[in-house]
Amino acid sequence: MEKGWTQFELAEKSGVPQPTISQIENGTRKQPTHQNIMKIAKALEIKVEELSEQK
Repeated sequence: MEKGWTQFELAEKSGVPQPTISQIENGTRKQPTHQNIMKIAKALEIKVEELSEQK
C-alpha cells in the first residue's frame, strides 16, 4: 500500500504471479513459499520480517 502499487505491479516487480499475491493478501494462501516471500520483500525493499508485521 505504501508504495501505491497494484497487485499487478508488485507481481511484475517481484516475479510472483498476481493470483498468488492476491491469495496471500486475502488470506486464502495460508503458507506462501519462502521463495515467494523473499521475492516480494526484495521488490518492496523491506525485510521479510516486516511482511508479517503488516497485518
